[in-house]
Amino acid sequence: MFAIRPMLREDLEEVLQLEERAFPCPWTRGMFLAELEAPDSRYLVGECELGLAGYGGIRVFLEEAHLMTLAVREDLRRRGLGTMLLARLIWEGVSFGARCMTLEVRRSNLPAISLYQKFGFRVVGLRKGYYSESGEDALVMEASGIADDGYRDRLKDLVRFGGMGVD
Repeated sequence: MFAIRPMLREDLEEVLQLEERAFPCPWTRGMFLAELEAPDSRYLVGECELGLAGYGGIRVFLEEAHLMTLAVREDLRRRGLGTMLLARLIWEGVSFGARCMTLEVRRSNLPAISLYQKFGFRVVGLRKGYYSESGEDALVMEASGIADDGYRDRLKDLVRFGGMGVD
């Protein structure tokens, strides 16, 4: 149902439309362009018969991959695309040499927290007032050992990787 591929500049119109619907403080075109051009970043999109269904991106700093963004169209949530995108982004981080992944998530975003916990992320910190538009706190979460064989098995258990290049 969903196909995952690298994000292209040509995807930005649809990405920006989804970004506006998904986040109270959306990224700008310039922010996405800078990320797409950064050599230590990987951005992916998920597509289905309806068009662009979601996207996500990471940036790698030494042995740490940081989840920069992840969004799925509201009408297509809870169908596995978030899981597929996150699994593929973790694998991309590993291919860069990352051994752990970190992220920030709104304390109130229980569906996202639940998704991250499925992947072994745990809360390691709190950023008070992180989200400027609301003053909401962010939980800092981390998954360690993402390059280990046991973690690879976890990814395989979470998602069918046919054609995703993880085997």
